[in-house]
Amino acid sequence: MRLREFAPAIWVLALSAVVLIGTWESSYWSGTTPGPAFLPWWLAGAGLVVAGLALAEALYRKEGEGEMPAWPDGWALARAMLTFAGLLAVPILMPFIGLVVSGALFMAFLLLVVMRRPLLASLATVAITGGVVQAVFVWWLGLPLPVGTIWL
Repeated sequence: MRLREFAPAIWVLALSAVVLIGTWESSYWSGTTPGPAFLPWWLAGAGLVVAGLALAEALYRKEGEGEMPAWPDGWALARAMLTFAGLLAVPILMPFIGLVVSGALFMAFLLLVVMRRPLLASLATVAITGGVVQAVFVWWLGLPLPVGTIWL
């Protein structure tokens, strides 16, 4: 048993614990809608379950049974870094261009640049997804999603 078998699970356990402790005073339910702690508690709970399963697997794996996955190299590493850069760009762009547009740009970036999917199918996917998000959350539910300063 090496540390690299346990480190990811311990890291997820620690992050889940921080989320639970940080949102402990928040309400889980508020009137007829989920409260501010609803999503963090579900995410932390899922993290605890996944980390527990990963720890159990690392503990009960027999020596030489199953290999640890190799670190990505070449294009796989570049794809991982591009995805991370895209995830960083979304909250940076959101105050300027809004949630729906920044999400659509992120999806287009993933489909076209990272995954190298066909242009027309990717653009159709982005347009449909962005349209559904706009229709459901803004028009139907009336949620005030960030629109950005450029559109104001």
